[in-house]
Amino acid sequence: MIIRDKQDLRRCVKQAVRRAEVVETRLDFDILHGEVGVGALMGEPAAQSAVGTGTPLQHGAVEAFAALNALDLPAHDVGKAETIAQGYDRGAYLAQVLRAMRARRVLVTLPMDQAEQTAFPGERFSPLLAVGPDTFAPGRYGVSYESAAQRIAQAAHACGARDVTLAAWDEQALGFCLAPLCEDECMVLHIQLDAPEQVIALAEVMDDHPRLRVLAGARGHAQRALLREAAPRKRLLVRLSDPLRLGEAVGLLGTRVLAYSAEADMPERMLGRWVQARETIWQALYEAYLPLARAGYELTDDAVDRDAVRMLGGAYLELHTETNDD
Repeated sequence: MIIRDKQDLRRCVKQAVRRAEVVETRLDFDILHGEVGVGALMGEPAAQSAVGTGTPLQHGAVEAFAALNALDLPAHDVGKAETIAQGYDRGAYLAQVLRAMRARRVLVTLPMDQAEQTAFPGERFSPLLAVGPDTFAPGRYGVSYESAAQRIAQAAHACGARDVTLAAWDEQALGFCLAPLCEDECMVLHIQLDAPEQVIALAEVMDDHPRLRVLAGARGHAQRALLREAAPRKRLLVRLSDPLRLGEAVGLLGTRVLAYSAEADMPERMLGRWVQARETIWQALYEAYLPLARAGYELTDDAVDRDAVRMLGGAYLELHTETNDD
């Protein structure tokens, strides 16, 4: 159906973003033993204001209440909410969190030394193998990047990881170990960049390794540099942590972007952040569509739905399905 006016466009974008399934690319949580439930959520310092005086306007408190509401738990009665949540077993409770979030997939960070002992519950949780600086500790003859690559590959095979993240920036480890390893093992490299110089270095590594696929995040000046470098590199996917920057991102990359990552340390906090982010995302997308609609381009609701699906996770899945010979 062709969208005829601003009100139709607003309604269509809001519905598309609210109902699209999402991919969360980083949950820092012990999937087998980490504490879950209302008690753990409300015990977080930022959420404790909920039982104090005054209106709980802090970000952590708002995220907590958003999660309770999404789980159909009574936000007005935290004690009752906790009692209801305790009626679920762990697996059922986590599944409910994923349903409420409309999660298509959630990548959970997994340290290399836990790769052989961790089995992920369900199909929607996937390991994000975390490679720490100790992996590249120098020996008597310096760093053996080949040995490090073999250890990383072994850990990835043990847990079934198809994604690997470099915990701290290390240009030598990136160029001599992670980049060729990810090419050979068909894994996607996740990386956080803190300075424009790191963005340039990553771009050079990608040019030297044309089959390397990267999901990268950055902030501030580094994010602007990352968006520019990603424009001509289809194997470089930018992940936003602030959906307010979505308008700038789509202006440079179109829909080849991940609109948000919660980067939370609890499943419930991940859910609460996504609830809030969707509201920011649909408004940012609406503003991005407006100039196109005013220019006479015929937008359809099907196209808006496809765009939302791609920017909320589909672009990540495309990164995994790209062939290595193009």
